[in-house]
Amino acid sequence: MMKKNWKVSGKILCFMLAMSFMLSGCQFKEKLKSDENKVSVASGSLEKQVSDADGKKGKYSLYLGEMENLTAAGEEVLSCTSNKPEVVSVSEDGVVHALKKGNAKVTAKVRPSEENDTADTRVYQIKVKKKGMVYPVFFMMKGEHLDLQFSLKDVHATWKSDNEKIAKVSKKGKVTALKKGKATLTAETEDGKTYCCSLQVTKRIKSVIYLTFDDGPNRYTTPKVLDILKKNNVKATFFELKPAKDDFDLTKRVIEEGHTLALHGYQHKYDIVYQSQKKYHDNLDLLRNLFFKKFGVWCTISRFPGGSSNTISKYNPGIMTKLAGKLHDWGYHYFDWNVDSQDAGGARTFGDTFKNFKNGLAKGRGNVVLMHDYDKNDKTIDALDQMIRYGKKQGYTFLPITASTDEVHHGVNN
Repeated sequence: MMKKNWKVSGKILCFMLAMSFMLSGCQFKEKLKSDENKVSVASGSLEKQVSDADGKKGKYSLYLGEMENLTAAGEEVLSCTSNKPEVVSVSEDGVVHALKKGNAKVTAKVRPSEENDTADTRVYQIKVKKKGMVYPVFFMMKGEHLDLQFSLKDVHATWKSDNEKIAKVSKKGKVTALKKGKATLTAETEDGKTYCCSLQVTKRIKSVIYLTFDDGPNRYTTPKVLDILKKNNVKATFFELKPAKDDFDLTKRVIEEGHTLALHGYQHKYDIVYQSQKKYHDNLDLLRNLFFKKFGVWCTISRFPGGSSNTISKYNPGIMTKLAGKLHDWGYHYFDWNVDSQDAGGARTFGDTFKNFKNGLAKGRGNVVLMHDYDKNDKTIDALDQMIRYGKKQGYTFLPITASTDEVHHGVNN
């Protein structure tokens, strides 16, 4: 009899333990759900992870240019700051914008609901990837055009502008700058992400000099050119070939000192690069991908070896006409020149180089000056300081080429 009662009591005890476990499990789930709600965001594009006991700290990952709301519906943001606004900016209502590859900490003071007078302080650790939207912040002059792009594959986005008096944008991301001022361009992607370009349109500068250097880098000419530009506080554009392994530091210096890194090609051999559209496309993609991997810079600006008007490509009839028509579809812009220093041609001395530069300039336009960054190009090194002083004295503004600069094209001869 006692054995029977013991069995019954055991069954009751097991049942009570099971019920206790189920109830505690439900309470744990409810607490977890409550904690997750405290760090919830508007969409699932952030990689969430609760990292402290109170559930008030989160780790997040964003693509470049991506926007995200750190707070849930109904929450009131009292204050929100970023310790690295150049990496992640944040609005007063808790919307973050990923601007630059790196890590940042965002601190937000939030009142969860109207019924709760106690404000929570939340700390968000945000990592910004180097991939994403290419131009999260952009400056362009009135009248210029910009094609918004992604360094991600197969992104389908629909763009809109919050101020069409300042800048219009087509659904596919072609921007036209109409008036001096600021505009926010946003895109919604098919996978639910939001991307943003914070755009500032400046007044049109009519007389501009764009100094451009082909064929670098090399250890003799490139540092000397960069030193002269730095001394004169002038930014230029470098159409580089694939750097030698030991010269990557020179390309890095070009970027760090605020110049535009552009593409001349992975190689410069005419008999190879102009064999076919695919060969030339690969010649650009290989160098762009190398620069992106090494430096995180997505290059869209290019120059044809020999220029678009070259005739050395005539071994493949019509190739330049085809390439000139295809380049924009591939996501690239190309620039020829309208001022030739002839430092790789007819100029014999630095005086000739300066004279050709001076005689080629014209007021009221963008003057794209062709020079070369080949080894021991003393003609350009010795003339460059004089060029800059003359240009400034004559009222020209020196600028680097950007993705919105009006393109200068030659007539195609093949």
